[in-house]
Amino acid sequence: MLDDLKSTWNRDMTWEGLADFCRRMTAKREKIKEDRGIKPPHMNCKCCGGQMKLSPISIRSAMFALRKLELMDETEFKKLDREWSKYKKANNLDAFGNRSKS
Repeated sequence: MLDDLKSTWNRDMTWEGLADFCRRMTAKREKIKEDRGIKPPHMNCKCCGGQMKLSPISIRSAMFALRKLELMDETEFKKLDREWSKYKKANNLDAFGNRSKS
């Protein structure tokens, strides 16, 4: 998945493009777990007792991975992080690039 990120990432990628990439990587992660018979961690919600599952890969998670892979430096990371925060708020998006329901 990190190789996919390396080969896909470019500085001209739109927020929509990065959100789409994160959705594809979330689906890929689920497929890998299914194919290998990896069961989700057993975590129950304290409020309702329901089984919790891993959340999708967020835009910010992808940016942290890009920084870790040294595909962007700290200055660029901070700049993009601010831009993402502004864009997300202006367009009423959640952490994954989807329209918020509220």
